[in-house]
Amino acid sequence: MSLSKEIYLQEYAKYRHIKLFLDETYTKRSRPSEKVILINISEENESAKVKNLRTGNVQTKTLHWCRKNLIKE
Repeated sequence: MSLSKEIYLQEYAKYRHIKLFLDETYTKRSRPSEKVILINISEENESAKVKNLRTGNVQTKTLHWCRKNLIKE
């Protein structure tokens, strides 16, 4: 197994216990002034639709990204 894959799996195991909830406000770790809300979570596809509350922009992110980069208020 490659080093990058091994690092990813360790990181995935570190964050997988974090629960994500619909219609909850989250703050981005990298930019605390940015607030987002999860409008759709797909466990099957391992993805979520994230709406930025300031701009109204909707993006699709992986659940791993959400667990790692979002902080529940």
